Amino acid sequence: MHTTIDLLNKANDIIPSDAEWCRRLAISRTTLAVARVRGRLSPTVAGALAEQINEDPKHWVAVAAIEAAPSGHLTDHLWSLIHSEAKS
Repeated sequence: MHTTIDLLNKANDIIPSDAEWCRRLAISRTTLAVARVRGRLSPTVAGALAEQINEDPKHWVAVAAIEAAPSGHLTDHLWSLIHSEAKS
C-alpha cells in the first residue's frame, strides 16, 4: 500500500461500506466520497482509519500530509523516506 486510497480500499476489504466507515469514524457521510474524487484522504481521516484496521496511524498521517503537499523535490525526497521506511 502506498497511498491513502490504498488504505481506504484495504479498510473496504474488511467492511465494504463507506457509509459504515463514516459512521464508525464519526465523519460526514460525504467525506469518503469526496476523498475518492480527490484521490486522497485527509491526515486526520487517514490516521483514524489506520488505527481502526490496525495499521500504523503515524505512518498514514505522514503519507496523507505528503499527498496534500505541492509536488517538488522536497515532496519527492519525503516519499522516498516513507517508502524506504515501509520496506524496513
